[in-house]
Amino acid sequence: MKVLSSSAYLFLLANIACAQEDPELTGPGLEIGLISEATGVAPGTPLTLGLHIHHLPGFHTYWKSPGIVGMATSIEWQLPEGFTASEIRWPYPEKTFMSKYPCHGYERDVTLIVEITPPDQITTKEVSFKAKSTWMCCAKGCFPGFETFTITLPVTKKPKAVLSAKAHLSKAFSELPLKNHNIKGILKSRPDKKMITLSFQGDFKKPLKEAYFFSSDGQISSDQKQRFVAQKDGSITLEIARSEFSPEGKTTIPGVLKIGGRHLEIEAKPKR
Repeated sequence: MKVLSSSAYLFLLANIACAQEDPELTGPGLEIGLISEATGVAPGTPLTLGLHIHHLPGFHTYWKSPGIVGMATSIEWQLPEGFTASEIRWPYPEKTFMSKYPCHGYERDVTLIVEITPPDQITTKEVSFKAKSTWMCCAKGCFPGFETFTITLPVTKKPKAVLSAKAHLSKAFSELPLKNHNIKGILKSRPDKKMITLSFQGDFKKPLKEAYFFSSDGQISSDQKQRFVAQKDGSITLEIARSEFSPEGKTTIPGVLKIGGRHLEIEAKPKR
């Protein structure tokens, strides 16, 4: 049964709009704002924006697949005509707790990355990007929040870097789960089985004593223990109970594997 927070307070602050600055607000447990890598927008040149979240001690927000409690942070964009926004690129998650309930989220400061692609021609002198964001910030209790952040930038051929934003975004890019690696994930259990068996093979650099798999689609819940087994052939196995809320009809299990200080993006597939 999915657990709801024991206490929740909704708050709404006035919209904040500014040019070449960080639109930001302070709410229960966090400071959150929209940042831009550059001081302006160049036609046809992608621009990286980020939703930067600073957590106060003891608080956390949630990853895209939070587990048995929580709500993933979301962004709904209102963009000028001809502009497009990518999906959120999520830095690797952490194991944390809402009260006594284990979940997947962020206690550290984190920046959610979005790439904005402008059209080749822009007819206005400046453009505004509106990001309607919702989040859940929790400790022993939870504080849902929502806000529409607006950032307005001039149109220019040679935008300059915003150093403070560049530092946050560089850190976020360095925390994206690795896609290029030699670790292969194999799903050894059938979709109708209550226990999931994942095997991981490849060059682990050194013997491993533990590993953890963050399921990105909810097939594995955050409250289930993951039994780690180091095999004689050098591979590792994780055995985990399937979530009672697992989506049906899935033949692979995507997620992030934490091993030896690394976070790897992996989709475990049946062996053919």
